[in-house]
Amino acid sequence: MEKRVDLVEGNLLKKMFQIAWPLIVANFLQTSYNIIDAFWLGKLGKIALSAPTISWPVIFTILSFGMGFSVSASALVSQYIGRGDGESARLITAQAIVLSTTVAMGFTILGVFISTPILKVMGAKGELLKMGSIYMRIIFIGSPLAFANFAIIGALRGWGNSKVGMYSTLFSVLMNLVLDPMLIFGLGLPRMGVLGAAVATVISRGSALFYSAWVILSGRVGLKIKSSDFKPRLDLMKKLLKVGIPISFGQSITALGFTVVMGVVTRFGPTVISAFGVGQRINSIITMFTAGVSGAVSTAVGQSLGADRKDRADEALRIGLFATTAVVSSFCVITFFFGKYVTAVFISEPDVMEVGAMLFRYISISIPFFSAMQVMLSAVNGSGHTVQTTVVNVVRLWGLRVPLVFLLSKLFGMVGIFYGIIMSNVGAFILALMVIKSGRWKEAIIKRREISV
Repeated sequence: MEKRVDLVEGNLLKKMFQIAWPLIVANFLQTSYNIIDAFWLGKLGKIALSAPTISWPVIFTILSFGMGFSVSASALVSQYIGRGDGESARLITAQAIVLSTTVAMGFTILGVFISTPILKVMGAKGELLKMGSIYMRIIFIGSPLAFANFAIIGALRGWGNSKVGMYSTLFSVLMNLVLDPMLIFGLGLPRMGVLGAAVATVISRGSALFYSAWVILSGRVGLKIKSSDFKPRLDLMKKLLKVGIPISFGQSITALGFTVVMGVVTRFGPTVISAFGVGQRINSIITMFTAGVSGAVSTAVGQSLGADRKDRADEALRIGLFATTAVVSSFCVITFFFGKYVTAVFISEPDVMEVGAMLFRYISISIPFFSAMQVMLSAVNGSGHTVQTTVVNVVRLWGLRVPLVFLLSKLFGMVGIFYGIIMSNVGAFILALMVIKSGRWKEAIIKRREISV
């Protein structure tokens, strides 16, 4: 396995491709979690399919904290590597694992207790409330596994290796592919329905963490963590929190915004919830390319700034914007014209297919703007200036999407939700462009040899 990619020297396009393609594959595999769940649960009907759909925004609100620490680990490790300080990169990685796992345990306890009350506030009732609560609690119980893996994969991405994350996700998805039908329908095991989908996801995430942990403890890719590195270091945790808290807070606040939007969607009933759930999953597939390119941009920017190469950081952003806009726009043309048939792959009920077709005709217009925004913000995250990305994301959801969806859904009904999403994505693109134009993101946040080992 290739140990790491140095993005400071050599052909940047080629080097970024080496980082991006495993991330794209990993994102596709990660999206398969929801696709696989949706495929099997759709066979049980609209209520079973709606349970994880209505639960996911709440789950994502909590998981976003773990993702924030992943960004923090990636930004710091990439800049230390750019400066040639491998020891600091190693220590930061270990502390990121300790910190993120500890935080996850607290959120696990919180999540178990808030599941049912939040779903009630979102409008879930009866069987949907029961199934959604079960699904949400099980996912929360397994969240420390996800948090720890987020930290490892983020650090390795900053190190210059994205293949470990791809293989880790592959093991996890294969496990989920086997367990889902067995646990949902009781193939050789008790029939568990929605609960089975949640249990399969938790077990699968455990297998992903097992592989990732083995890699960094064995030193297989050059980054080898020692047992002594896991001794808590408050100075390093403070550094991780300084970078990670803004992005964790921002992602959680935006995820909470998605929860509010889902509450509006829920008021239109299971048909709209099911179509919206399919739309979310397909848009996740489309934007997986964006996520891969964004990861490459973030790593390239971090390593370049660590090496005092601002010109290299600029070039990485330009490459990322061109690639993601071209590819995502092509996919959106397909969903714009064939959204009805895409929806039918998951659930063939005529009313859901019609709503799905309408959703794709509207939402496809704004996805290229959203993708370009994500690439620009990834460059800022790579520099470690996460407060700026937090502001953009919070404004996108709470300043634009939530109020627009509330207002426009009352004025225009279901289609008003789509109007609000389009306007918020375009507005956020403009805000991200303003951040890039300011130039502040091109300043590194680390100093040479600032950590005592």
